[in-house]
Amino acid sequence: MFFSFRRPRHRRSSVLDRSSQVAPAPLLRRSLGAFVIGMTLLHSGAQASTHFSRHTTRSVTPPLRVLTFGGTISATQQKILFKPYAQLLKRPITITSWDGEIDVLRKQETVAPHRWAAVMMEDSSLQISCSLGLLARDPTDSSNNSCGQPSAAIDFAMAWDRSRFETTPTWADFWDVARHPGRRSLRRDPRTTLEIALLADGVQPEALYRVLSSNEGLDRAFHKLEQIRPYIVWWSTPAEAAHILKSGGALMGCVPTGEILSATPAERLRFGVFWSQRLQVNYAWGVPKSSAQDNTALAFTSWLEHPTQKQAFANAWPSLPSLTEINSGSPELQHLPAAIPVDDAFWSAHLATISARFEHWAQEP
Repeated sequence: MFFSFRRPRHRRSSVLDRSSQVAPAPLLRRSLGAFVIGMTLLHSGAQASTHFSRHTTRSVTPPLRVLTFGGTISATQQKILFKPYAQLLKRPITITSWDGEIDVLRKQETVAPHRWAAVMMEDSSLQISCSLGLLARDPTDSSNNSCGQPSAAIDFAMAWDRSRFETTPTWADFWDVARHPGRRSLRRDPRTTLEIALLADGVQPEALYRVLSSNEGLDRAFHKLEQIRPYIVWWSTPAEAAHILKSGGALMGCVPTGEILSATPAERLRFGVFWSQRLQVNYAWGVPKSSAQDNTALAFTSWLEHPTQKQAFANAWPSLPSLTEINSGSPELQHLPAAIPVDDAFWSAHLATISARFEHWAQEP
């Protein structure tokens, strides 16, 4: 995936000069010698104080640098998570977007280690990065086999322009370009995209990974994608997914539901969401191994993964409709099924090989 987001600016924190107070000189001197000695010591102390003052004035607390996903997600994280922690720690936090590719983290650790304090990534990517030694082990895990804990669950669903459909479309309708001509937007990643292809081909949710585990099932998913290749608009970030739909770049598309639910009221009413076969992806915070010696990085991710912070983010960037919408009378919302969990164990074991095939297929003319 390819991410391109703006970095918010933060004020640099200043160091308070505590050396500006100088003790008053003694009021009485018993002898000239004592006076000279006292003045000498006072002059030396003043020089030391001036040097210390200059040193502390110039020193600036370095920011905590965070890699995360841009758009509404990072804006919400900035408001709900990063800003409160920066105020608590009295240390600025710098946000940088990234494309989620493990190779980016690998190159960063080689070229410029100690740069990132925390990285948000899909749980399957975290498991792979952990096995490659790119991330620090989770100190709270007694088995020492984990590099982080899930911190957010994000649902991916089909959204569509309500003005173009009279009834709620399904994934099968997503593939029906004869009845519903127009572009379709999909994530340029085999995770969620291959599952969607199989759902459109009639595979039941509970059988998805049994089918994908076989060569025949994998071929089936790619064959299904091939059917709509000319109509696909690829996206790599949640912000891109939302922009494609809002700008009319696609008739319908796969999108993180939070991007729709957090939109303006007018945009929220403009788009419908197919809730019945949405996919749920787990995300986690990891600490690059080169930053593990900095206890601040570990403390930061521990704070981010605390249930209080996880719930605060979930409330601000929801994956499900509000109770008001659920109680509005819509039969689909009143009988809202559970999301289909993306199998992190499957993808951590097969992502490398399937991604290579997926990219080769996507780049074909």
